[in-house]
Amino acid sequence: MFQTRTILLALTCLSIYCGQPVTQSKSQDSLKIEDADLACDRNTTPPSDSNFPKGFDYPKNQDVPTWVQNRKGHRIRVHAWCLFAGLNQHTNPSDPNSPFNWQTWKTSTQAFPFQYNPWKSVVGEALPKRPVTLNSRNFANAKAGGSNPINNDPPVYPIRDKVASDYPKCAVPIPGFESRKWYQLNDGERMQSNGDIMVAGVIYNDAAIKHIHGKTRATPPLYNAVALNGRLPKGKNDPPNAIPWFPAASIVLKPMFWPVQKNGYTVLPVWDWDAHKPGSAADGQYAGYEMQKFWTRAVAITPIASVPPSTLQYLHGVWDSTGSNQIGPITYNSTDFQVVSVNDFYHRQLKKADLDALSPCDRALLDASAYWAYNRAFEPDDYVVLVAMHIMTKEQQDWTFQSLWYHPDADNDSCRFCKWRPTNLTDKTFRHYLLTTTYGTTQGSGNNYYCPPNTPNCCPPNTQNCAVMWPVAYNPYIELAASHPITTNCMNCHHRAAWPPVASQKKPDEGRTSSYLQDTPPNPNVLEKYPWGASIFNGLVTLDAMWAVSDRAGYPKGSKKR
Repeated sequence: MFQTRTILLALTCLSIYCGQPVTQSKSQDSLKIEDADLACDRNTTPPSDSNFPKGFDYPKNQDVPTWVQNRKGHRIRVHAWCLFAGLNQHTNPSDPNSPFNWQTWKTSTQAFPFQYNPWKSVVGEALPKRPVTLNSRNFANAKAGGSNPINNDPPVYPIRDKVASDYPKCAVPIPGFESRKWYQLNDGERMQSNGDIMVAGVIYNDAAIKHIHGKTRATPPLYNAVALNGRLPKGKNDPPNAIPWFPAASIVLKPMFWPVQKNGYTVLPVWDWDAHKPGSAADGQYAGYEMQKFWTRAVAITPIASVPPSTLQYLHGVWDSTGSNQIGPITYNSTDFQVVSVNDFYHRQLKKADLDALSPCDRALLDASAYWAYNRAFEPDDYVVLVAMHIMTKEQQDWTFQSLWYHPDADNDSCRFCKWRPTNLTDKTFRHYLLTTTYGTTQGSGNNYYCPPNTPNCCPPNTQNCAVMWPVAYNPYIELAASHPITTNCMNCHHRAAWPPVASQKKPDEGRTSSYLQDTPPNPNVLEKYPWGASIFNGLVTLDAMWAVSDRAGYPKGSKKR
């Protein structure tokens, strides 16, 4: 029998959207919800280039704008749950270990073939290399420190020497630690390098990949820096230009897997939202899962029920941001963890044939992840479990944003991020995850739960004329591990995506650069609502919320154009 230690979340609904409905006149629990509103639409047929299975409430292009306008947060959440469940259907329903639906889609490796090519510069000047891992790319988009930072200095994850020697073509030096011969990993063909334990994906369906490759609506190839530079405004202070909108059938994902050993127990730290609210001591500093003072409890994942040891460890070979001190290994005592089954997660067991079919860099990513998690290489019959996932759909012009993450107490209907689950899904695995959404619904006037420092016109709850803001909405495994603070909002961040990246006066684009937060001119903070054409984008090309284009578009080799 699995040891269980149920801890109820005891969460109180606050007057923020956070993926829950907000009204001015009545609480969400007093709303009269029709039964049909709590069920996935099984009848609508998705367009072929969406690669989405029928029966999971997709698409709802005609409905989503109405839901946002009428603040139907309950219906938005039902839709988001349905999307998550549909994406994680197995490609072979009779084989529960077959790939998930989205694992047949294209990855960023196929989307951006020039991402590792050298940057172009003015004649005779060298530019620094582009960041390699997802986390380092996030970090390059904003400075750390200062007032209300969007980035905080993260830990350093050098891969093991054995991984570097086994996969030399995948290993690249970590900037600043070249003298110590510390390496990180390039992307694989199917998996992306996150720069930490999580094995990441950046995934595109057919509609999205065709758009990136310039095969829809006379779109330029978005993977080509030359084409993007050709769309820059004439002057760096001129109003922004924009790429064409992605087509309505587009879906973009960021899934995160955690390795789980086939024998014994694997530690996964757990984040409790209410213990670390926006504005609390955990906000404004690095708060990723390596920080045990914030992630005070964990689960022990196992495929085989047995009596667990009194202590468990994880996080091997990880260093602080300066490289001076090792952070782990971190120990959880039996009073601080509960045992859960691998079957509580969307998961796959990778057999030898599965591993043999992977590219060398994919294998390197799995080995590096396993070493950090449980101090050995990934072996045949080990598992990967889905711990978090971002989902974006183009069912409205501004995209829909929903994000999910595992939590051991998620299988109830009362906690903050559990509400409004669909009633007509047979597979209940989705109930082991929490959900936040942000479709563009702002916090109710006079009901702002939290304003970041220096928010203009910020005022306490139950007063009027407050700043127009989106709610706090983040995924703890993705945002916090990416160095972001607790006070973030998916839409607020993604709508800032613009070209070109990397601050340097020696680039041929006159030093223009996109950023999560600009230094000048004055800009909205991490929750404030702002228009697509805001002055922070002057001189830039806006990218329809696709930071991946900014982070990964590159120059063709041999190109003389800039």
